[in-house]
Amino acid sequence: MSLTAFLLFSFSSLFAVVDPLGGIPFFSGLTSHMDRRRKRRTLIKALITAFFILSAFTLLGRQLLHMFGITIDAFRIAGGVIFFGIGLDMLQSRPRRWRTGIRTSYAQDTEMHPPHEDHDDPAITPLAIPLLAGPGSITTVMVLTPQAPGQLGPLFVLGVVALILAVTGVILMGADAVLARLGHTGLKIIEKLMGLLLTVIAVQLVIDGVGPVIRRMIA
Repeated sequence: MSLTAFLLFSFSSLFAVVDPLGGIPFFSGLTSHMDRRRKRRTLIKALITAFFILSAFTLLGRQLLHMFGITIDAFRIAGGVIFFGIGLDMLQSRPRRWRTGIRTSYAQDTEMHPPHEDHDDPAITPLAIPLLAGPGSITTVMVLTPQAPGQLGPLFVLGVVALILAVTGVILMGADAVLARLGHTGLKIIEKLMGLLLTVIAVQLVIDGVGPVIRRMIA
């Protein structure tokens, strides 16, 4: 894969997984009680946290796989299965399974501990984890890094991560304007298109993972 093709593939994969447009209602709901300055501060904190988390898995992902004796082919297959589930959720407009539990816990904690200025900070959880740096995006960077061309592969992935998070920050900061312009119907259409793209990527990942395994078995 050429560098241009890899960068385009990485950007589209990570954009579909992070799904900043799909996160607009989520972000708006969590920050509805904040003024614009505090929203910006919360979002920047979430973006920085997410970048450090994804950077850690980009740079140390191979070592983690090696430590647990996991091959990259196995991780590609697992990633494909995860992506396929995420894509189906998006196509069927169902709540994301990895977000629902966090949202429920957050709601229950809010009921038990009424929010106040110092305590009610959703920047780390659930915005950074798992909205931006969740299982899907972590799996994406770990799968993409070994596929990157050349010795600077991890740096290319980090560049894509930074670009995606920057775009996400711009989109989420303008969440109210985007909601007003696109409406819920427009967001659902975009979500379904992202879901379709993600399911196709998932199938390709499974094919890339299963192919070498089959070749080793028949060799």
